[in-house]
Amino acid sequence: MTYADGAGRDTGKQCLPGTRTEIISEITNWVNSTGDDVQRVLWLSGPAGKGKSAIAHTIANWFNNVGGLGSCYCFDHQRDADRRHEKIFSTIARDLADRDPEMRRALAEAVKDASSLKTTADIVQQWDELLMKPLGKLSGSIVRPVVVVIDALDESGGVETRLRLLRILAGKLGAKRITELPANFRIIVTSRPLRDIEAELSGAEHILQMSMDKISTASAERDIRTYVSKELEGLSQFGDKEFKTLAEKADGLFEWARLACRYIREPILGSSSRACFDTVVSRDPADRSMLLYEMYHLILTQIIPKATPTSFQHPQKLRSAALANFHSVMGQILGTAEPIPLASLNAMRRHFPDERDHYEVEVVVKGLGSLLGGTTNSSTPIRPLHASFRDFLTDRECSGEFFVDVSKVQRDLAFASLRVMEHGLFFNMCDLKSSYLANSEDLGLGERVEKCIPPHLSYACRFWPVHVQTTQFDPELATEIKSFFEHERLFFWLEVLGLMKVLSGAVPALPLIGKWLKVSTCLSSI
Repeated sequence: MTYADGAGRDTGKQCLPGTRTEIISEITNWVNSTGDDVQRVLWLSGPAGKGKSAIAHTIANWFNNVGGLGSCYCFDHQRDADRRHEKIFSTIARDLADRDPEMRRALAEAVKDASSLKTTADIVQQWDELLMKPLGKLSGSIVRPVVVVIDALDESGGVETRLRLLRILAGKLGAKRITELPANFRIIVTSRPLRDIEAELSGAEHILQMSMDKISTASAERDIRTYVSKELEGLSQFGDKEFKTLAEKADGLFEWARLACRYIREPILGSSSRACFDTVVSRDPADRSMLLYEMYHLILTQIIPKATPTSFQHPQKLRSAALANFHSVMGQILGTAEPIPLASLNAMRRHFPDERDHYEVEVVVKGLGSLLGGTTNSSTPIRPLHASFRDFLTDRECSGEFFVDVSKVQRDLAFASLRVMEHGLFFNMCDLKSSYLANSEDLGLGERVEKCIPPHLSYACRFWPVHVQTTQFDPELATEIKSFFEHERLFFWLEVLGLMKVLSGAVPALPLIGKWLKVSTCLSSI
């Protein structure tokens, strides 16, 4: 049955012990409350950087430890290609089945004579057939609270993508409405207060609303002060006075405090922790809502400083080149269909059509450790540490010279994917002993697949159609695609997809590529 890998809880995202105690206690009391009139859903909303996800993962980990977690499902804007919005209730149903034998039997019964339910992308069917009906058959043996966490709902795609999910949560869709969940079930949803989410969830009687904006200033400052003192302990020149100043400056934004502490703790060459502290606390954007973006701008300006007269003849040219590298690399990181590690980014970049882009990604990311995860490990996917950094970079008005046009890199990624396959695919890549033997019967095949198909080739095979479809007409790219279809590597590609168990992805992709080529051919003849 369809399951969203990597969408579960993360122990590294929990709140620092001793912080957020009031709101965590309030949520825990709601989860443990009894009675049929208790609201089934809690919607925790708030601006980016306030710490919603940290609270959600703290709650999820706590109830997991005491045996009450049903499922934790996290959306991620940079995993849109996973189509997590189409797997949410099948994944939650499987998580519940893993935790309760009776639910496991009821779920197995539900799909026994309906194989299509195992892979359906229709979340209303998932909700009715895989979740609500099996839950309705339970004998009531689960008496403890069962918590389902849905984190970062605002990162589940566009307005149209999440409409059906919002309507299920609002009790407007599904043969069995959310109010018919067992009395001990609780669903916690976190998101930014986007207009479409607010329109669907506000006013529903079964939804308890909590806002991070309602946390008192004193409580937020106390928690951030605790966090700051922990992060900067060991730096002798900082004490209670500095911790208090930073906590006040953060204006309730934990992400701002994290960035500030990292900036102070690890000053760039030629600076000092004290100088970095002074810079941070002296900056005061006119619009307090832009505080987090102001921090991003400060850090990037320190990494790529303004051009000043030096011994070099053309300092502005050097800075322009540095900005061009930044735009290209960050475009690649943000433009990939899923986060990939440093080694894979480099392997893809070597096949970009413009040879001037064939430099190592380390040139840019080595100074971005406070903003990106995975920069110090060549096998760890590189991704923004916080969704707001992506929002900043892709907002031209806010980011200014650091603006990243993700659409521009799609052509490069399409070319790179096709050329990675051209150089990397060959007959019988994983040394299958016999074409008469099913893959499932080949002992050790899983290990050989992992060894013989490197991550960048796996990525190229799975996502080249995505990048082609999001690229405007380009005769050179069209030629590259036609060459792919006219060569035997087309069959090697299909074999690799089968070995990776993602062959079904080629079925919808091929007609779309054909349509792209047809449009391209028509345009080229005009």
